[in-house]
Amino acid sequence: MGKRHHILLALATVAAAFAAAPASAQQPPDTLFRYRVKPGDTLSAMARDYFVNGDYRTVQQLNRVADPRRLPIASTLLIPTRLLRVAPIDARVSSYRGTVTVDGRPVALAQQVREGSRVETGANANVTVTLDDGSAISLPSQSRIRIARLRRILLTGSVDRNFVMEAGRSRSSVTPFKDPESNFRVTTPLSVSAVRGTDFRVAVDEGGETVLTEVVGGTVGVAKDEEADETGVGRGYGVAATPAGVQKPVPLLPPPPLVSMARTPAGVAIAGKEVEGAARYRIQLATDLAFRDVIDEVISDKPDADFALQDGATFYVRLTAIAPSGMEGLPGTYAPGVRAGS
Repeated sequence: MGKRHHILLALATVAAAFAAAPASAQQPPDTLFRYRVKPGDTLSAMARDYFVNGDYRTVQQLNRVADPRRLPIASTLLIPTRLLRVAPIDARVSSYRGTVTVDGRPVALAQQVREGSRVETGANANVTVTLDDGSAISLPSQSRIRIARLRRILLTGSVDRNFVMEAGRSRSSVTPFKDPESNFRVTTPLSVSAVRGTDFRVAVDEGGETVLTEVVGGTVGVAKDEEADETGVGRGYGVAATPAGVQKPVPLLPPPPLVSMARTPAGVAIAGKEVEGAARYRIQLATDLAFRDVIDEVISDKPDADFALQDGATFYVRLTAIAPSGMEGLPGTYAPGVRAGS
């Protein structure tokens, strides 16, 4: 796909087999980091500065290096990722509302979120975690992620960010990066979505049998695994992954037009226009245009909702249509609106 932004969606076809296997059989093999040798590199110096415990013999044997002090320039070294020294990447809670926990404890604004942490939202809650490059992952209510990796690889300076979607939905907005070794992934039991700068959503159904990926911005490559041919999926399309495989991309529903915003005694009433083919609608209010600080949201059979707001509150409105399959459509963002006093 060249330089286009992309997502690789790989189906884990053996998920059921792993679930039934003994714990010892579930240990994954070493993942390998590909490093391009630069002038002046030696395996012994690399091990001293960038490998855990200075272990170069494993890399020497894996790559059949005869002399650890001599490496062919521009050759590729395969290095087990467990041997690479890393530094943590800063990630913090930039906004939240309602009941949100990190590792089972109530969250705090600007709280640092570390590798290994679990972030979970309760009913009528939401949270956004923002990374040091401006990328962000947001969770609506009844959602949970585990931060599997959040690190910088010292050998190259590339970043490795992997969020495991355990329940509910997420929306990721990823700042583009040029380093080909850097990544931003959202994985599920059925898929892995790897991006290089785009806007996308991932949703896991309650039974864990279907994972939906909805592309709001960028271009996506979808494949059963890393060896299979990709299917190009552009903005405005979505795909479903099941244990049977990856389905064909389908167009997302268009955004519902906003019809009116009217003041009510308690807040504001939002009314939208129905979209053909929609089964439900999501109506959101937020304090910011990017919708990282969501005030409240409603899922309804109609594109209408009432929200409680304080006098003088400034807000943006976002409407999306949801297909019977659960695939959520493109967002329509409107505003700003102001809830005027009596």
